[in-house]
Amino acid sequence: MTNRLIALSLTMLFISACGKDAFQSKPILQLKSVSSTFVPIGYDLQIIMRLTDMEGDIVDTIWVMKTTTSCESSDFIDSTLYRIPAETPRTRNFDGEVIVSFSYPVELQPRCNDSDTATFRFWVKDEKNNKSDTISTPPIIIER
Repeated sequence: MTNRLIALSLTMLFISACGKDAFQSKPILQLKSVSSTFVPIGYDLQIIMRLTDMEGDIVDTIWVMKTTTSCESSDFIDSTLYRIPAETPRTRNFDGEVIVSFSYPVELQPRCNDSDTATFRFWVKDEKNNKSDTISTPPIIIER
């Protein structure tokens, strides 16, 4: 488990926004980019999302689910290792960028004998227990 903590890089950049129309009480996650839909052996994967919340009362947990097409041993759901840093300002009309990096040997490498295709899903909650919609990456081929 310690290796996962070291291998996972979660960086958050937060800015305040001027427009109020884009904000809702329910947190909103939007997929901005995926570094690649093909991950060769030994390479990592980076996913960038936008997070907004009207009250700015998001909690620190980012839920992540990995599902694969043919290797259930590679699947996981986790909320303990993917955290929004405590020092992140929680302001009204919160607008931030969430960058999650997955390490090949830890989270990506297929646990079966062949390459596999994975989809990653993400969601967050706020202090009032409002849950964002779940967003998904496109299918990502992970080489073995």
